[in-house]
Amino acid sequence: MLPSSTKLTIFQRGIAQKCIVFCIYIISITVTALILDWLDKKTFLNIVHEVNAQGSISEQAVNAFTILIESREGIFFLNLIFIGTFCGIIGLLIIRQAAKLQWSRPVTLPKVVEFKQAMQHIGIHTPEDRIDFVRKQGVPIFIASEPFLEMEQYNIPVRLYAFAYDSNLSDANIFSMYIGQQRLCIDAADYEYLLEKYGQEALSAYSARISDLEKTITNMQGAFSVQQGRMNELMEQNQVLLAEKVEYQNKKRTLSGREKSLESRGNIKLPVRRIFYPLVNRLIAEAKPGTKYTRTKIQEEFLRELEAFPELKPAVRNALHTSQKIKNNTPFDLEGWAMEEIRLALGEYVQTRPGRDRES
Repeated sequence: MLPSSTKLTIFQRGIAQKCIVFCIYIISITVTALILDWLDKKTFLNIVHEVNAQGSISEQAVNAFTILIESREGIFFLNLIFIGTFCGIIGLLIIRQAAKLQWSRPVTLPKVVEFKQAMQHIGIHTPEDRIDFVRKQGVPIFIASEPFLEMEQYNIPVRLYAFAYDSNLSDANIFSMYIGQQRLCIDAADYEYLLEKYGQEALSAYSARISDLEKTITNMQGAFSVQQGRMNELMEQNQVLLAEKVEYQNKKRTLSGREKSLESRGNIKLPVRRIFYPLVNRLIAEAKPGTKYTRTKIQEEFLRELEAFPELKPAVRNALHTSQKIKNNTPFDLEGWAMEEIRLALGEYVQTRPGRDRES
């Protein structure tokens, strides 16, 4: 039993289908037996009545025969069919076993060719195809008395495998056994005939196969050339990108002190901008039609918003730091870049000309 079949349950093994087939088999045999029983009785009774009509037997004898025939049980033919089937199966098994025996009288052939090598030269390579070829062509197969040391042997006694081309009685194991022993062979004359008849077909098939392979190789070479061109193009692009990478790395290493200072200054402004974003959103949301925010109003709202972020006050003080603010004690004054950024963000809600602020 194969390992995969051990994992299947009884129903997965097809027990339902097997039971249905068995029931159909029994029903078929039973119906056949009943039909034969009816036909047998009818035929016998017809014969009795014909004989009676001819005056050969009396009416009393007709009645006796009729009672005798009709009293016979219908199971007779059922038993007969089962017995016949059983004996037929046993007989077939015995016949198949007997067909494996090699009882042919030895014959000495002038020249024989080893079977496996002969089939290969003809163009048949798989074991199953060789057996099918022998059966279809009716090729006489011989069993040599000694193994082949070369492809051909001369004047050696061989026995005919009588059932080689009989699909019902030939056995693939016989082929495998004698091929393994290198004793299976065919007559050289048969080999030459088959080689001439089918060898050319095999050669044509090989030529066609070779042609197909050559076309495949050509197509693959073309595809490879395209891929190779694409790879070369990608390598060139990669070289360009590597050169750009080196250039940017050099620029990064030679970054001027001023640019570094600007980058540092931008980082310093981040805490102030964290106050700006919610402040601008709130002022725009609270604005009514015509509202214009003055610098004074923006400063007041900024200080109000800053109270919501006490943790940012030191960083905001540092970002807005100037000597004048220290002198005036106004560390959170937005004068300068900070005021301009927030006014720019407010857009149309900023007062751009002198005048009194319109309350929202």
